[in-house]
Amino acid sequence: MANRDVQFWGGLLALVAALAVVAGYLLGGPRLVWAVSAIEVLLVMGHVAVRFRAKAHLRTAGDGPDAAHCERCRRARERLDARVSAGRGVRDQ
Repeated sequence: MANRDVQFWGGLLALVAALAVVAGYLLGGPRLVWAVSAIEVLLVMGHVAVRFRAKAHLRTAGDGPDAAHCERCRRARERLDARVSAGRGVRDQ
């Protein structure tokens, strides 16, 4: 059921966006179309950033700011720490 709700609201949003572009053209010409389109793009980018940033950076309580956000990054940090402790740290290239 949730998938249908998302499809409905996505379709409605697409319709409203198209109508806003048409209204922008009828009221102010091409410059207003660019402005309306730019605002729509910024809104969509902001929405996507909020949704996927929240999913990508889940951390459990007690993790510090240097904690890895996934298993792959945790293993990479462990390898880097092992190299640094063995005296083979990252050097200037």
